[in-house]
Amino acid sequence: MTARQSQKPKLNAEAAYENAHLVARDLVERIGELLYDMPAPGVEECPINWCHVGSITEVNSRLNSIIAFLTNTER
Repeated sequence: MTARQSQKPKLNAEAAYENAHLVARDLVERIGELLYDMPAPGVEECPINWCHVGSITEVNSRLNSIIAFLTNTER
């Protein structure tokens, strides 16, 4: 393999950003799917317990951190 063959293709900022943006959108969609699959109040087959409360509270905290980063309001 020559040095030229082993080099990664060079991306410009626009292409790199477009790729990262698509990945982020896929991640947001997956988060939505996972949230939808979490236990919901009032479902008798899976009564809500304090573990569920802790989990959703942690999810909310992390999502708030992402919002703060995206809106440039982090402390």
